[in-house]
Amino acid sequence: MHRSAALLCSSLLLLLPACTSRPLSVDAIKNNVKLLAQTTIIRIKKLTDEFRISPNMVFSGLELIPDITLDRPIEGLTSIAENLNTFQVILLNLPMDGTAQIHADIVSLQGIVHLLAASFNCPLQKPGADSRLDTFLKANSTFHVTIGNVAMERLQRFLSKLVKNLDQLKNC
Repeated sequence: MHRSAALLCSSLLLLLPACTSRPLSVDAIKNNVKLLAQTTIIRIKKLTDEFRISPNMVFSGLELIPDITLDRPIEGLTSIAENLNTFQVILLNLPMDGTAQIHADIVSLQGIVHLLAASFNCPLQKPGADSRLDTFLKANSTFHVTIGNVAMERLQRFLSKLVKNLDQLKNC
């Protein structure tokens, strides 16, 4: 009886530091962002390898999907949060098979980015609804495979750039 009580007490003492831990450091949060982004890139590659579309395809309205090489460069946590929100909306509204885990990854990334913003004392505003994007997605829902592939390719490029440039990120 005394041994089990001693074992219980020693186990509780080992768990005590885990319950009273300090907040994560900025470097640890950045590492979490990088790890999740790299995992998501691998998931996107696996998904898009199955369905390739022609790179010469012209489709009106695709400018609403963030393209890191053209639209919004990664300038700070605000632009990261905005891009992640746009991709999250696209994934939520496109009925594509195999995107549930990628969508969950993006939602998790959004949470980690908000945690990183809090550590930098950056107030991130709640994203507003983009009615043009919603209208585009609803009007072109029959082309969900094409739009989804473009979105996945652009999301992959965005996440790759995010992983490469996250350490240089210093501002909101």
